[in-house]
This record gives sequence, structure tokens and C-alpha cells, in this order.
Amino acid sequence: MSAFPRTNSQLDEYLGMEYYVLASRGTGGRLRKFLEDFQVQEVSIDGRVAFSNCCDSQGEGQYTWLVLEKRKIDTLAAVKIVAKHFGLEVKDIGLAGLKDTNAVAFQFISMPISVTLEAIEVFNMQHSSLKLYCPIRRPFSLRPGLLQGNYFTISVREAGCLECLTNLVEELAEKKAVPNYYGYQRFGSIRPVTHIVGKKVIKGEFKEAVEELVLRIFPNESPAAQKARRLLAETGDFKQALEMFPRTLRSERAVIKYLAKHPGDYVGALRSISTYIKRLFIGAYQAYLFNKLLSKRIESGLSYAYPSIGDTVGIFKSEALPVITGLLRVNDSNIDKVSQWIDKGQAALVLPVFGYKSQLSLGMEGELEKELLREEEIDIALFRLKTIPEASSAGTYRVAALMPLSFEYRFIEDGYQVRFKLFKGMYATTLLREFIKPSNPALQGF
Repeated sequence: MSAFPRTNSQLDEYLGMEYYVLASRGTGGRLRKFLEDFQVQEVSIDGRVAFSNCCDSQGEGQYTWLVLEKRKIDTLAAVKIVAKHFGLEVKDIGLAGLKDTNAVAFQFISMPISVTLEAIEVFNMQHSSLKLYCPIRRPFSLRPGLLQGNYFTISVREAGCLECLTNLVEELAEKKAVPNYYGYQRFGSIRPVTHIVGKKVIKGEFKEAVEELVLRIFPNESPAAQKARRLLAETGDFKQALEMFPRTLRSERAVIKYLAKHPGDYVGALRSISTYIKRLFIGAYQAYLFNKLLSKRIESGLSYAYPSIGDTVGIFKSEALPVITGLLRVNDSNIDKVSQWIDKGQAALVLPVFGYKSQLSLGMEGELEKELLREEEIDIALFRLKTIPEASSAGTYRVAALMPLSFEYRFIEDGYQVRFKLFKGMYATTLLREFIKPSNPALQGF
């Protein structure tokens, strides 16, 4: 039995995030009461922070890097708007990462053309939710993953226990890290069905995957979406349903449109969805398995930050940029040295993100991995999808502990504000759930 408190959120349980490690009482509260309450600034691979304030350097090279400010719009939609404005294809716009939709986000993008201040001024005059700043020439374009991390400035409103904050901050300083769960955004907090669809696809249950995607109703989604799903479940009329489903539900509409023409071809229906979304489904299930494995590890009494015999650690290129350049299996002879590397920021405990090339761990961690796969009734070989090969995944590793850097906090009129830096692939909401301990994450802005 774990020494750490268990979540009181049904959604957390559903997504595999079963424990907190900050034992102090949560502050309660709400995120994103106002759009400006959640701000993100990307940090480039060389440490440059994305913001509207420009440096004097013009740089040199064939690409223009710019800072994109976006408000309540997803990154991919923003890129389409930018590409259209400058007469480019979407593939011509480089970016390092996706940023939260319900936020004020600053991130870098790149274009294979020269962009003048005058052209930026025209763009900014024509768009209210998007702005461009700070053109600088660089010799290469941005690509996914080419970033160091993100700075977050987040205001928590309507906190019920402000005096709890001090205890939580002290506990975080002592523990230094919390479990690096995949956050709510990876699954969706309003309609957390992506990992279930992914599991059904992995197991070859394609009809059931489509039904989860198209028919399953969640209480916090829009009335129009609920009505459309209910109608399709009752009538089975795909042509009529296509007229009812909101245009924002692109994946559902693609599936319905295909099935209206090809009844019963559920594999074809799933393949009609964009490759990006298909991989998102599989990735969400992989994220769920990672969360469950991390929760099992905590429950068993194993550390989420330090290795045991049979574990795997990732070796970093540098402390300032924790990119895994090598993997090392922990044994009797190296465990003390490896723990010292972790203390110095030169390495980290990693857990598998299961794929068809994954190798199970040894020792107690390996037993937990086998137990989880048995419970899920899957084999890692299933991640090589013969019927939908474009969604196959070889698997990878993910750091098990989330360590915020430069953590600061202050009290504001109706709550508190925190500022911190996370390395890429880590979720601010994973840290904030430890502070707020939400009972209903979807309604509390997560």
C-alpha cells in the first residue's frame, strides 16, 4: 500500500493518475477563469524565451524565425492561418511544439522566406487572436521537439485554502519532484475518450473503437454534440447524422461520412481520419499505460525518482538540456553511481512508453509491467498495427519524475499565482493537480 494519498477525482482514476505525492491538503481553486490566467512561453533549444519583446540581433540564414502569440486557438489552426496569409503550404511552417489552446501562448515558428516588420504589421492588423513578433534570420527551420521547454505563469482563482499553499511549496522543495504523469490535455478533460479508442484499435476491435469515438456521450460536452450522438445511436442513419454533428468534430464527421458510403467498413472509417489523429489515439493509450505503470510503481513503494535494480535510466547530454542520449540498465554495481548522476541532473529514471520494440524491465519494475499488460489483456507486439500501419508505434521511454525549475509564487486578490519552468514533454497541469487536488478537473479548468 502506498504511503502517498490517493486522488479523489474519478477523472484522475480514469486516466491512470492515481496518486499525489504532496501529502498536504490541496488549495482547491480554478484554472483559466480568465484567458490570461494561463500563460505559456516557449524556450528555444538555445535558451531564448518567446515573448513580444524583440532582441536587436537580425541573425543570418535562409529561414525566418518569429514569435507567434496565440489566444484561445490551437497551434495547428494558427499555423494554417499564418501559412495562408504568407502564401505558403502548412508544411512550410516549422514549429517545435504544440501549445495549450485555452491559454495565452508564445512560441517560435519558422518560415523559408524573408519576413519584414512591415509584413508583420499587416498580419497583426488583420488578426485579433494571433500576433507575430521579432523576426530573426536562422540557418535552419524549426522541427518538432527542437525546444528546451516552457515557462508557465498560472493564476489559480477561487482557492479555498490559501494557507495550504505554503505547506505545499515547502513539501515540493523537500521532494524536488512529483510524478511525471501525462496531463489531462493528452486525453481531453471534457471528453476523455482518446485512450479508449486507442486501446480498441490496438486490440483490433474496430467497430467498438468507432462507437467509442462517435456514440459515447460525456456530460460536459456541448448539448449539440450530445444530441447528435444520441440521434445516431437511436437511428443508425449516418447520412442524417452528418447534418447534425458539429463541424468542429472533424474526426467524427470523417468517420460518419465514410460509413455513410461504406457501411460496416470500420477499418476504412478509422483510416479516413487524419494520420495525426490516428497516432494521437494510439499515443493516448500509451500515455494511459505509462500513467498506470507509474501509479503501480508508487503503490508498490518504489521511488518515482530513483532507480531500483532492474530499472532503466536515461543519460542526459547536459544538465541544462535533459535530452536522453543513452540508456543504462541499473544493477548492483552501478546503482549508487547512477543515483549520484540523478542528484546532479545528469540522468533520470525512465519508464517505458510501450510499443512493439519495447523491452520489459527486470526486477520488481519488470513484474509491474507484466502485471499491467496482463490486466489490459494486451501484448506489446500489438502496437505494430497491420491493418492501420500508419498508426503503429515502436515505443520509447519517458522520464518518471517532473522537477519544476525556478519555482516562484505570490498571492493575488482571489487566489495565488505560480511561475515555473518545465522541460519539454512535461505538463503544467500535472504539477498544478498536486497543489489544487481537484475533485472535478474538467469544471476546474484543467
